[in-house]
Amino acid sequence: SLHDALPISEKMKRKREIVAGIALILITLVLLGWISGYYLSPQACVEDSLRGLYFSPAEKIDEVQIGDRYYYLYANDHQYALHGAEKTAGIFYITTGGSTHNDYADADEAFQIDGLSDGKNQLFVIHRSQPEIMKVEMDPGKGRPVIVFDQWEHDFSIKIQQLENSEEATWEGTYRAYDAQGNLVEEQIYP
Repeated sequence: SLHDALPISEKMKRKREIVAGIALILITLVLLGWISGYYLSPQACVEDSLRGLYFSPAEKIDEVQIGDRYYYLYANDHQYALHGAEKTAGIFYITTGGSTHNDYADADEAFQIDGLSDGKNQLFVIHRSQPEIMKVEMDPGKGRPVIVFDQWEHDFSIKIQQLENSEEATWEGTYRAYDAQGNLVEEQIYP
């Protein structure tokens, strides 16, 4: 064959050309993906989305993964954001959107309820304004199980439920906050 007949220096030159061509293609794909909103990590995707919303600087409070979806909670001294990213095309991540909330630290209630739904998952977020709250229970009623929030990161607790095909996201229910001794601190009915 022609390849076997080439001298060794020509074979090396050909290999370098092939490697350079592949590298150029990969660099081009990464740059096009980045410009188009595709990222190589879910966290980079979410952080860029938050910068676009002028939400910075902020600290990552929590990260949760379910399948090919990632959810992040970021906060600073006066606002927090809950945003998601989803794997696409095998190696890239795109944003699935989210929400930001201002002045959460100035709330009058013992705890605040928030959430996010992206059609596949429903996220519940509780922020406790009073550090003596150790547990918040959400009773959705209608025979559905009670959701317990008792793992805290910087006074936030997140729970995720996967949605069934016909199920719509709902945060309706009775929320009860308890202190370390099990005493009821506050009850809220939402909405």
